[in-house]
Amino acid sequence: MMDELTAAERQALDALPRESDPGQLLEERTVRALREQGLLATARVSGTTDVSAAHVAPQSRPWWRSAAAIAAGIALFAGGMSIGQVLGSRQTAEAFQTVFEDGDVRLASQVQRTGSEYVAALEALTAADGAAADSGQAVEVALTALWAAANEIVRLAPDDPLAARILQGFQARAQVMNRYEASNQLLVEF
Repeated sequence: MMDELTAAERQALDALPRESDPGQLLEERTVRALREQGLLATARVSGTTDVSAAHVAPQSRPWWRSAAAIAAGIALFAGGMSIGQVLGSRQTAEAFQTVFEDGDVRLASQVQRTGSEYVAALEALTAADGAAADSGQAVEVALTALWAAANEIVRLAPDDPLAARILQGFQARAQVMNRYEASNQLLVEF
């Protein structure tokens, strides 16, 4: 549309005002309507009839209303803080419980996997040819691993009777081995 205008028309269009002043009458009518509806306080005019120059007297509140408003604000703030703390602590406790449960499951799975590998290695040892030169050493390693596992079980569950019996068996074996080694020692005196 701007392309269809001549230079004189374009200059006349640019000279037009972009905003128009609504005037004092519109302001006075708006203020009067708001006061009639009770949305604007009644003005106290000091020596002038100009509504825009009117000074609105501040409304005084009873002191107890201000005190009640302040107390209500403090109560809302404190209540919000308390509720936030309770909800936050619940969420934290649930998160820790989830982490610990997942950690327990993961550790139990690792113990199960390692135990299965231990049993599979013992099965391979028994299936091996009896003439294997290192079978004595393999049995000793297997017994040492079992002894270490029993010690850890006793540390985890000190009242478990099975782990205590396994350790008692190892102690009895150690005493027999000590007596056997003592009887096979060669004593040379000078």
